[in-house]
Amino acid sequence: MKDYSYLGSGIVLIREWNSNAIWEELGNTSAFSINPQVNTLQLADYQNPGGGIQNRVDRITDWQLSLTFHDINTANLARFTRGKATPVSAATVSAEAHHAYKGSYVPLKYPATKINSVTGPSGSPSYTVDEDYFLDRGMVFIPATSSIPNGDGATPNIEVNYDHADIGHVEAGVTSQKFYELHLQAANEAGAGKLVQVRAHKVSGGMLESLSLLGDEYASATVTQSLVKDSAKKTSADHSEYFYWNQEEDAVSGS
Repeated sequence: MKDYSYLGSGIVLIREWNSNAIWEELGNTSAFSINPQVNTLQLADYQNPGGGIQNRVDRITDWQLSLTFHDINTANLARFTRGKATPVSAATVSAEAHHAYKGSYVPLKYPATKINSVTGPSGSPSYTVDEDYFLDRGMVFIPATSSIPNGDGATPNIEVNYDHADIGHVEAGVTSQKFYELHLQAANEAGAGKLVQVRAHKVSGGMLESLSLLGDEYASATVTQSLVKDSAKKTSADHSEYFYWNQEEDAVSGS
């Protein structure tokens, strides 16, 4: 009997459903699994003292598709937080107003690569770098010995002029749910590298289950979605509205 052991590695492609747009790579993906969910109906055998099952039906309630990816980029975050990704070009920011307090950080709108100056409101007075403030971790830090007075929480007491690099910016939760088409192109390492394809026709845009941004391990993000019926794919009784699988087979040798 032929060995059909499977150990897969490959890439996942994604695009918006029914768009015929360019396929984008999801990036380094460690899990791609389809998990049927069922509602089991059982009719007990009431005719015999030992019990048992007279009949059973397993109704599929959901075709779940679970992904775990490791490329934490703006495109992936936007897809799975119902967000919108916008590139921000490197620039100089002028007179960004903040509330500053001695002995504390001032987070800026974007991570700074250089602080050009820090002033009071309306550009005056001008404070001294390394004495009144300095750049640390892309933020402004105000030392306890700074001459910058503590803010009152009502009116910003400093203005920061700084440079930043190109930024990938995501605003989460600003778009409605979308549907996607997914394509897995994998190689079966346990089968001499023969190719395997899975095409999921219409997938609900799931939300991130978790995203760990601090820790001792590489970050990963898991998303659980559902395969939704795509009636247009039902071109015959033998065509699925949900997904299909292709695998390369060995050539049949002649007799």
